[in-house]
Amino acid sequence: MEVKEGEETASKGKEEIVVIGDVSKNGCCSSLRFEGVGTAKGYNWLGIGRGGVVMSNIFLSTSLIYLASQEAGCFDYEEDKVTQDCDTRVYGMLPVALISNIAVISGLISAFCMPVIGGIIDCTPNRTKVGVVASVLLGIVQTIQIGTVSSTWFAMAILQALAGFLYQGHVMSVMSFLPSIARRVGEKSVIGFTATWAMTQFLGQATFLLLVILTSIILKTNNAVTAQISQGINVGWITVMFTLGWRLFPWKVPINRELPEGQSLWTEGFRQNWRTITGLFHPESKTLRYYFLALVFAEAATNTFTTVAPTYLIEALGMGSTEVGIFFLVTLLCSVPGSLFATFFTRRTNPNLSWRLSMLSLAIAGNAGAFLLDTIQVGWAAYIWGACVGFCLGWFYPTENCFFSLIVPSKQEAEMSGFYVYSSQILGWLPPLFFSLMVENGLNQKWGILVITGFHLIAIGFCCMQASWKELISEKEALESTKNETRDVEENADYSEGVREGNDAEDEHDA
Repeated sequence: MEVKEGEETASKGKEEIVVIGDVSKNGCCSSLRFEGVGTAKGYNWLGIGRGGVVMSNIFLSTSLIYLASQEAGCFDYEEDKVTQDCDTRVYGMLPVALISNIAVISGLISAFCMPVIGGIIDCTPNRTKVGVVASVLLGIVQTIQIGTVSSTWFAMAILQALAGFLYQGHVMSVMSFLPSIARRVGEKSVIGFTATWAMTQFLGQATFLLLVILTSIILKTNNAVTAQISQGINVGWITVMFTLGWRLFPWKVPINRELPEGQSLWTEGFRQNWRTITGLFHPESKTLRYYFLALVFAEAATNTFTTVAPTYLIEALGMGSTEVGIFFLVTLLCSVPGSLFATFFTRRTNPNLSWRLSMLSLAIAGNAGAFLLDTIQVGWAAYIWGACVGFCLGWFYPTENCFFSLIVPSKQEAEMSGFYVYSSQILGWLPPLFFSLMVENGLNQKWGILVITGFHLIAIGFCCMQASWKELISEKEALESTKNETRDVEENADYSEGVREGNDAEDEHDA
């Protein structure tokens, strides 16, 4: 559908809607309409769907730890909790190290396989199809895991490592659309979009948690049955949300770049990552270089912290699946004011400063809670810890995404979005490996959390190496100008045709 900017109007009943490009405005547009941008709406639905997967994994992780502990003889049946400081191993590892070991394996798989998916996204028009396939396979794994019992827990743990990889493939496909959304709506709007995406995802996760918790309380289920219920609900949840989300994305998008003659699609992603890395060390790419270096450590720390938190709550405080679920429910509810604060603070400062302070707050809250709870051993205090962590997470995620969307030069979205997901996973295995090694050698889990949050401090250090926000935006604009001049000479005709096709496809979905 072709629309001339500022000239076309569409009527709906008595209401006249002015159409500018692909953005519809009626003067009373709510934040959930995302200014009429279809891909932004789809991004929102997919985020809510992924939220169900993340929350379901909390109950599944709890079940796996309990089942592994029972097989190892590290379980107190009278008090119905995992025995502390048990040194009996099962399949060569301590039960409390199971979840962090799964994270290590999943992180390594993602680090080695993500470039393959990135090559497909970058060199073919199948960006949306990659996300759909990853979503379907993830749903199949989630369905199989409904059968997690004492005789199948180890096989389900292996599947969990695969699920982590499929989850990241889904994220890589979705993230490739984020910079184009930012470019179409502008800086002010995308700051609000990222906060809304975070809030709706967190509220969806809270709804999912509340549903599972109430069901387990009413039916008085044990940890294994609670996990089965959670997985069953999750299958229906992602079926609905992923369907609503992907139908708003264009089925075909323009190819970002042609596959070089004689090169394989399976290895092109690795070559492109190397070219991207070398390009980031060009003097004009200082902003992106330090952002991605910070991202590597920030995502590794944050993802690992949320992964090992259930292990700490189960082993150190003796919590069961219901109590762990309540902890994360409190965390999610408090993430909503965190997202609102992210919008408020980021608009009055800049994404760089806001992201740095969110990471510092998260590191302080994480360590303070872990060390204090280990000393006082009071269960209800864990929920206060969850509230503080939730606020920091609600601040961290939308600010990180907003920062990224505003510094990526145009026409580099697919390349940089793929590299974004790769960067968030390349060291994702290292913090959980440190945690597992420390736990396996008899150290208290609080020291493992201290090491994990130390990665945040490294990320903050890289952010501090960047220039002022105005200089960052100027650098982006200069880089765009340089890239445009080069591409105008080499491939202007082909690229322009691809962009027109892609815009037409997205306009049709937005309409």
